Amino acid sequence: MKYLALSLALLLLAPIAQAKDTKERAKPVAASTKAKTERQVMFNTSSVKYHDPSCRWAEKCTKNCVKVSESEAIQRGGVPCKVCGG
Repeated sequence: MKYLALSLALLLLAPIAQAKDTKERAKPVAASTKAKTERQVMFNTSSVKYHDPSCRWAEKCTKNCVKVSESEAIQRGGVPCKVCGG
């Protein structure tokens, strides 16, 4: 009788547990839509490389660097930095 009651409880609670998992999985998907906003990078017009703004090479770059979107840097022929990955 105990096993029957336990089995019945598990069958009734399983859909509730799955619903909670589905809601938790939905949160990262919503966060990834925010990540689609264009990322800003530092583009060196002389070397044609682009860097993450926190990269040590971006911090050293002075007169040849401009802040642009990553897609614009790629359109200008930019390649990602080998240190930070752009």
